[in-house]
This record gives sequence, C-alpha cells and structure tokens, in this order.
Amino acid sequence: MFITKIPSSFYLLSFIFLLQSAFGLEYKCLGVQNSTISDLYCTNLNELFSYLSYEVPANGFALGTKGHDADKVYGLTIGNVDIKEKDCQSCIANATNEIRSLCPNSNGAIKWSHNCTLKYHNVDFFGHIDHETWFFTKDPQNLTNYQSIRQKKSEWLTQLAGQASINPPMVLFRELDIGENNKLNGSVQCTRDLSSLDCMKCLSDSIGFVPKCCDSSKAVRLFSGTCELRFEAYYNKA
Repeated sequence: MFITKIPSSFYLLSFIFLLQSAFGLEYKCLGVQNSTISDLYCTNLNELFSYLSYEVPANGFALGTKGHDADKVYGLTIGNVDIKEKDCQSCIANATNEIRSLCPNSNGAIKWSHNCTLKYHNVDFFGHIDHETWFFTKDPQNLTNYQSIRQKKSEWLTQLAGQASINPPMVLFRELDIGENNKLNGSVQCTRDLSSLDCMKCLSDSIGFVPKCCDSSKAVRLFSGTCELRFEAYYNKA
C-alpha cells in the first residue's frame, strides 16, 4: 500500500494521509496500534458488525454502538451510490471479515471497498468530518478535451456537492455534457451523520484536491471517512 503525506496547507491540519493502492485493498488501522483488545470489546465489535450488515441494505447507510465505557465501539457503514441491496449486504459482510485480519491489534479501522465503506472506532466519531483518512484511484488515461472543460467540470462538481449536502440522503448522481455527444458521469455522497454544512465542507475539500492529484484523468474516485466523489467520462464512439 502506498501512503502519501499531503501538505498541511490543504486542510489547515498538521498531517493528512492519502492512500492510493490497488482498488479493493484500501484500509487504515485507527487509534492505538498493537494495543491489547479485550474479549468484551471483540464481542461488542462482532455484535456491531452483525447489526450493521443487517441494517445497511434497507437504505444504504447504518450506524450504531455496542457496549459501555472502555469497551464501547462505534461503527458506521455506507453503500455506494448505484449499488444494489444484495451487493451492499455482501460488501459489508466481506468488509467486516477482512478488516479483522487487516487490523487485528487496533481498536479502530476504516475499510473502503468497491461497493461500500466500513468504519469503526472506540472513540465517538459520529457527526465529525474525517480529515485524516483519504485515498484516491484514477484512470491512467486522460480526458481528451481536458483543458476546455476543466472549469466547467469544477463548477459542476461544486453544484453537485451543494445540492447533495442539503437534500437527504446526501447522495447525488448527475451527467455533464462535455461536447460531441460525450458525457461525464459524476456522483457525490456523504455519511448521513454529518450536518449539511459539514457534508459540503467534506465534499468541497475533496473537490479542492482533485487539481492536485488527478484533474485530467478520465475517471477518478476520491474517498474520505465521511464523503466520496467520483466522475468518469463516456465517449460517443459513433
């Protein structure tokens, strides 16, 4: 896994980590590493995973807690914009199994998969923007008319973010005409524990990073622990 440190000027924070790796293998262990995990915490985590796997397919999002005091665990999961219910449930089930082996000695972790995101921690993170865990994937091919649509694309993504942030369930998918019958498909979404303002902030930060990482790419997915942005060009081959 390749980890890049992003300059503090981007978020006015000391360090932000961005993960770029083979898609499907993105994760980050959170909290104290190599810590002693109590049996009760593990039991609470297993029960929370079962709850999240059961609850999330209904509306694409679930959060919950299990336990008390030092053994309390907080968890959240969200399905991607265009996912089917059965695929969402399968994704969460796989993520909960994989993360146990990826972060066996951590009291928290986040796992990004193709169809879902899973996060848990022994610290209450509900309702807070996750500034510290980011990754992106991009198509190595570039947009054919990148320079001519650059500003239009940025404004379009900002409009998507603004509309999604004020309209539950904070998810939006739209197309952008980029000329000659070609389209740019894009989507944004936030975890639904965020306020409207924080959703907009999270997405705006993501949009602001696109020029630094992948503005000219034909397809991009940029994830944090609390929001997601993606776009992909489709060209008319006629």
